[in-house]
Amino acid sequence: MTLALRYVAHSEIGLVRKNNQDSAYTSPTMLVVADGMGGAAAGDLASAIAVRELKLADGPQTGEAMLDVLAAAIDSAADAIADLTEADPSLDGMGSTVCGLMFDGTQLGLANIGDSRAYRYRDGQLSRLTRDHSWVQTLVDEGRITEAEALEHPHRSLILKVINGQPQHVPDLELADAVPGDRLLLCSDGLCGFVTDDAIASRMDGERDAVLSALVALAHHEGGQDNITIIVADIVEGEPEGATEVLGAAATLDLDNQLERTGEQPSAERTTPRPDPGAAEAIRYAPLARRRASTRVKLVALVLLPLLVIVGGGWGWYSYTQGQYYLGANAETLAIFQGIPEPVFNLPLSHVVQEDSTRVADLPVYYQEQVRDTIRTDSLESAKETLAMLRLKAEFCVQQRIDRQNPTTTPTNTATATSPATTPGTTGSGKATRSPVITPTTTPVQSTPTATLTPSDPNTPAAPTDC
Repeated sequence: MTLALRYVAHSEIGLVRKNNQDSAYTSPTMLVVADGMGGAAAGDLASAIAVRELKLADGPQTGEAMLDVLAAAIDSAADAIADLTEADPSLDGMGSTVCGLMFDGTQLGLANIGDSRAYRYRDGQLSRLTRDHSWVQTLVDEGRITEAEALEHPHRSLILKVINGQPQHVPDLELADAVPGDRLLLCSDGLCGFVTDDAIASRMDGERDAVLSALVALAHHEGGQDNITIIVADIVEGEPEGATEVLGAAATLDLDNQLERTGEQPSAERTTPRPDPGAAEAIRYAPLARRRASTRVKLVALVLLPLLVIVGGGWGWYSYTQGQYYLGANAETLAIFQGIPEPVFNLPLSHVVQEDSTRVADLPVYYQEQVRDTIRTDSLESAKETLAMLRLKAEFCVQQRIDRQNPTTTPTNTATATSPATTPGTTGSGKATRSPVITPTTTPVQSTPTATLTPSDPNTPAAPTDC
């Protein structure tokens, strides 16, 4: 039984970005999505380099050899990016994700680094074939946040591994079975970074072109805030169907001209041979040494530069966290914290900057839950405004509890003086005696808040007060 891929692909800027930093490549034996990053530091160039190296490595391979070829191509892309940033320091910081597969007719060879994704849709069920290398994915894996919460997390863009020239950033490699009727989806985070897997699954039935259009429309509906690159492929019995093409930045960027200006060898003149599948073990497990790094100076630089990057990046990350504020529970009372609630390597990244005597237990139930989950704010001033709002809600609830415990009738003492001329019981001297007259009132005492309480933090939606 001969199996083949039939596929369609699309790459676009989206509704917000000014240029497309995504790239893609499709052929009957290889599908690749690459999402460049770096902004002014040439993310489009990084993704184009990744796709160039993978395209050069495309060809008939089988089994484990597919993984060796993918790994070697990604390593070559990392070397090329490292050489470019060495030649032009202004490019420092550029990098690219890669999510790609090779197909030999019976198996899929998967390679992934970053947060682009590969899915498989089989028998009406959508499942991921890759795992994101992102900060929020670690929180999801630890059960600290849900998949839906990851889409809104303030640090959802923090990626832990990309192709950026650092030798320790290596891809995940895996073989997967190919079954007739399976539908594959490869996409950048312009789609999967803004919608849930359930929303994607609901659009996976139908003709390939219709599914592709529905997924693009779904990304647009969520704002189209990033570049959108999508490949939809079916595993079928028969002949392959789909164009061999390059899409996105790799298709529009004059890559050879860009590389010539920085001293890198254009793809048309490259003499580096394709990986030899027969040297599978050597390629896969050999140390990732940098090219032209034989001198002592180069070796020292390779040791020191990553350390400097780690230290500098760590300090920059810590400085960023200390510009964040949130409200939370400090034992039994409210407090404003500076930093982020999630520790890193069991090290706390937040501390109390303002304590308050308001008890969490005095808040409405809804706001108790919000406080225990922490309420993020944009600034210290916004945190203080939110704290003041919560204080009022707690006072309102405390008063309600007091009112429930007290009777609904309140006696009022009214002393009524009688006139000496009309009141019986005057004394012989003509002075009237004064007797208190007690008039009960049965008007219920109502507690009415003096202001409309609305959360000042946009991340804290209004909810019915339930004390």
